[in-house]
Amino acid sequence: MSEPQQYDNYSERVFASHDPNVAWSVSDVAKYINAVVKHDFPQYFWMFGELVLSSKTQSLAHLYATLRDNDGFSISIVWFNGVSKLAQANIKNGDRVLVYGHIDFYQPRTSVQFVASQIRLIDDKNTLLEKMRQTLAKLAAEGLTDPARKKPLPPYPKCIGIVSSPDAAGYRDFLHTCLSRFPRLSFVLAPSKVQGNTAAAELRQALQMLDDYGKCDVIVLTRGGGSADDLWCFNDEALARAVAAARTPIITAVGHEKDTTLVDYVSDCNAITPTKAAEVVTGNYFMVSGTLADFMRRLEQNIVWKTKSLRMRLDNCLACPYLVHPQGMISDRKTRLANDEIRLYGALPQRAQKMRSTLDNLWQRLFFCQQTRLTRASASLKATTASLRALDPKGVLQRGYSILLDENQHAIRKSEEAPSGTSLTALLSDGQLKVVVT
Repeated sequence: MSEPQQYDNYSERVFASHDPNVAWSVSDVAKYINAVVKHDFPQYFWMFGELVLSSKTQSLAHLYATLRDNDGFSISIVWFNGVSKLAQANIKNGDRVLVYGHIDFYQPRTSVQFVASQIRLIDDKNTLLEKMRQTLAKLAAEGLTDPARKKPLPPYPKCIGIVSSPDAAGYRDFLHTCLSRFPRLSFVLAPSKVQGNTAAAELRQALQMLDDYGKCDVIVLTRGGGSADDLWCFNDEALARAVAAARTPIITAVGHEKDTTLVDYVSDCNAITPTKAAEVVTGNYFMVSGTLADFMRRLEQNIVWKTKSLRMRLDNCLACPYLVHPQGMISDRKTRLANDEIRLYGALPQRAQKMRSTLDNLWQRLFFCQQTRLTRASASLKATTASLRALDPKGVLQRGYSILLDENQHAIRKSEEAPSGTSLTALLSDGQLKVVVT
């Protein structure tokens, strides 16, 4: 590609911006933006937002900070020699302020910053924030923020009181979510403003009216998101005390997740959004509804299966010939009974003869075994008797031998045991003799 064509006039470049041969340099873009900023923006103007101080401000004389709004947009701020002035004005990090100055475009980094010459608090908001902190500390000291004093929410509320504006987005979100999760709930709305100077008194009156009504199981104080000014009525001390003193359990759902008001600390339950409050109120209903729906589905499946099974059994019964013609079944059973009777009578003699033959065989085997065992026992007895006779001393005496006994009737086995002159007794087969050794 050839070298991009150069233009000296910014307008020519704008009209030629779709030409691929035309390219802007970074410095050209920076110069063009700087020219637009200086031409279109007023030289000095006021701007408001939340002041977020930079960490390097603590060690420098110049003030470096960021100004942001509730929508999340932010711009860098510099106030030369402004640190001491900020301290004199008692302006702190997080305060909402008015900043007077001009837009400055730093071309080398193509960055925009706001050069301030004055910074002021907006309507003394810092005092209001400090009062809110003091009020919260006082309520906490009285025990109104203690979790132990919070009332339990009813598990299955039937009537739900709502304190909100009918036109509030939070009210519509809460109602839609509740009815989509459990449509049989009933609601009582106490309409009230949810922002403005008279909103706190109206909210307190509406809350008291629903609490005195006595038929609401739970009361929901809700509205959608908004700026800090829009939600400021929910920081009213009298309203917070009314919430804490209510006999009916109170759920607060004010703003979005990042928003926290005074009533959130003293309520019995703080939901981060109106939708979340609806989920809290209908939580058990939703769970039970799902369980019941599952039971109903399984019951319907079982009924259908059981119906089909019984229908099949009925069809099988209707197709059975015996049910269509029961007399045929009776005749068939009679025939089978007669045949069984014939077979039984024919089988009895054969069975008896077979059992008789088996019994005879068993008797013969028993007799033979008994004779064999008796013969063996008799032979063993004879052998044992012969062995005993061979060992009997009297048997030795019958063969002509004798046994010599001393005076103590001990047998003499050696000659040393009977010296000369010893009186002995000689046992013979038919008697005994008295002898003296010589």
